[in-house]
Amino acid sequence: MNVNQKIRQYLLYLKQCDDLDAKYNLDDIEVKLLNEIAYALLAESSLTVSGALALKKIASPATLHAAMKRLIVKNLILQIPAKDSRTKYLDLSKSGWKRYSEHADILAASAK
Repeated sequence: MNVNQKIRQYLLYLKQCDDLDAKYNLDDIEVKLLNEIAYALLAESSLTVSGALALKKIASPATLHAAMKRLIVKNLILQIPAKDSRTKYLDLSKSGWKRYSEHADILAASAK
């Protein structure tokens, strides 16, 4: 089967992204949760822990909680307490931002 160059580049890009996520030992739910945190930050908004646990489009609250704990252990996200101390906000750590930078590098290289 002959795959055109555009599709070939895209598939190679996807493979490199999958390889990068494997380097960080991320499963699909962790990737989706990281993306939701990044989307909130991009929108100059904040995602709380309770807001993340309500993301039923990704997984159940218990599964999301487990994924959140793993991302903290992997040093990809941080929980930042609010002033009232009952609410905690989610943010990307330096390692979390580095992962997105590496993804951006893959995208830039595939566009050449």
